[in-house]
Amino acid sequence: MSAPTPSRPVTFVVNSSLYGSTYTSPREVYGDLDRVVRTDLYYHYSTPICAQRWLDVCEDPAYGHQALLNRVEATMAQVSEALRRDAGATPRLSMCSLGPGDGSVDERMLRGLNGTFELASYTGLDSSMQLLRRSIHRIAHSTDLPAALPIHAVCGDFIGLESAALPSRERDAVRLFTLTGFTLGNYREDRLLSGIRGLMADGDYLLLDARLHSLGRLPDDLDSTPTVLERAHNGYDADTVRRFVLGPVEVATRAAVEDIPVLFELVRSITAIPNALSLVIYCEELDTTLRLTGQPVRRDRLDLAVTTSYHLPDLAAWLEDVGLTTVWKGSAGDVAFFLLRR
Repeated sequence: MSAPTPSRPVTFVVNSSLYGSTYTSPREVYGDLDRVVRTDLYYHYSTPICAQRWLDVCEDPAYGHQALLNRVEATMAQVSEALRRDAGATPRLSMCSLGPGDGSVDERMLRGLNGTFELASYTGLDSSMQLLRRSIHRIAHSTDLPAALPIHAVCGDFIGLESAALPSRERDAVRLFTLTGFTLGNYREDRLLSGIRGLMADGDYLLLDARLHSLGRLPDDLDSTPTVLERAHNGYDADTVRRFVLGPVEVATRAAVEDIPVLFELVRSITAIPNALSLVIYCEELDTTLRLTGQPVRRDRLDLAVTTSYHLPDLAAWLEDVGLTTVWKGSAGDVAFFLLRR
């Protein structure tokens, strides 16, 4: 006999950050290929098609999502101990997830935290209505979490969000923000963390992950280390990832995406973090028409996505300079975790 489904209180709010100029009519967004195809993946999770493309990536063993889940699960005991030690005697914890994806990472985190803290609430914040519904469904129906755990869903853009959009901070609870799935490497890091700091109050914590490369300080000539560089895109060289990065192209145009070659280029990151390495995923010779307008579009090269990996000492030093104090850090293989306090 299966376990009874927990009955947890859930609130679902659409924030006004989704009413801005970025979210205008579909024709304005999907009728402009240069607007909808953004390397920071801004629209890559929108619409049912794009959301499903991401869920397909998470289920693909070639991508390594399961390996990330295992690392998160193995790390949470250390995170919980460090958080309890730094926060003092506060017994309760509220978790706010920035981009929960399919909810699987958050479920592992909540399980790990539940052994050390009394869970006061969970908030999932995502601009993709489709993925937010999926992640909230997962957390709401998990049999491993407290039956009365309050759940809040906020559909909004956490970069442009104001702290007032979040549920009120509980006085007797530690508040932990989480940014996982290597989101740090998709954005301009300074702008991203500035927006997150704006959501946090003094004493709040942020747990984030980052992908590491094994080159140390980058050589002047990246082509001098082809074997190491080839490994840098192994996890991304999968059919599900190709379909995912082409998601906005699939929605916006009539191109047969299965016939579009997806290519990779490794470049020195243009961010302020020294020795960071960016993987650019792009396609060439795109010749199609826009689905909504019929307008022809041709691109010799179209950059689809950028993800950045880091040299651990440089990333750790940079994080100390952006107004966040490192409480704990750890790494496993090519993944680093940081617990930071504002």
